Amino acid sequence: MLKQQKRNFSAGSTIKYLNKQEWDTFRACIDNYRDKLMVLVLYSTGMRVGEFTKLRIEDIDFQERFISIPGQNTKTGIPRTVWVSTETISEIRAYIKLTKKGGRLFDLTPRRVQQLIKQYSLTSGVLVTPHTLRHTHIVHALLKRVPITAVQKQVGHKRLTTTQIYSDFAPEQVREAYERQEK
Repeated sequence: MLKQQKRNFSAGSTIKYLNKQEWDTFRACIDNYRDKLMVLVLYSTGMRVGEFTKLRIEDIDFQERFISIPGQNTKTGIPRTVWVSTETISEIRAYIKLTKKGGRLFDLTPRRVQQLIKQYSLTSGVLVTPHTLRHTHIVHALLKRVPITAVQKQVGHKRLTTTQIYSDFAPEQVREAYERQEK
């Protein structure tokens, strides 16, 4: 049975995201190096699948740990720069070195990314889509107390109110955050 956290907001809209255990379970089932990196980049940057599939190596600033997303590759048409974790940058470097790639980081279409994630979703028993990884990035960033305006810029929301929707977590997420503070 596939499990997933979800939170209902206004009429008909649902935000689906993974709690930490589900994220760990999903990530652990991926046995392909490229696919593991694909999922890590999607999760750690909060990029949309269309932005991800157009990602070019020259858009990555390895020194400053930023990815530039040109406006023509974003949903809003507005270019943005996303921050990349040390772990993710290291894995991208290793992947490029291993594959001796140039141009696009991954030669995948949005549909193929969806298929691969669905395959791992079935294997792990955790319901995941590329957009679930984006939602999960946002919720996890807010739980780590990343300022909401920084999260807004990272994921490219035009309005802060869009990002604020994610701050209304499920009670389990709030409990987890408080319990972590006790340790």
